[in-house]
Amino acid sequence: MTTFELTKPAPTSLVVRRTFNASVDRVFDAWLSPDVMRAFLVGEAKVLDVTVDPRVGGTYRITWDTPNGVWYVGGVYREIVKNERIACTWTWEEDDPAEVHESLLELDFRSLGPKQTELVLTHTKLRDEESRDGHAKGWSQIVENLANVLE
Repeated sequence: MTTFELTKPAPTSLVVRRTFNASVDRVFDAWLSPDVMRAFLVGEAKVLDVTVDPRVGGTYRITWDTPNGVWYVGGVYREIVKNERIACTWTWEEDDPAEVHESLLELDFRSLGPKQTELVLTHTKLRDEESRDGHAKGWSQIVENLANVLE
């Protein structure tokens, strides 16, 4: 049985909980594999490129082709604990450097059995309520895409 829950505990934060019919290894590894990330980070936009240096202090960068042009997001891994947790910054590249805003993405994994895992995705320090709502829509689609890839 899978479950999905989205909550918005503050105007600048959101939490997505999703249970996957997949082992914690597969769910965790998906978030650090460029090939798998290309498969589930899609939506209205097409993923053009994903680079990942999966170590604390390492960076990632994702490039999307959207109806509004090419978008880039990247960040720095602050914490990686195998099969338990990934924490990283999440920063959209902006044409105007004054508009760059760093938020925090935390992924917590909990094994519920050999083939069932709970993911808690917490995104905080978003710019404002509008940004939070946009990210909520995106993350909702992304976790469903991940389920389609893994299950």
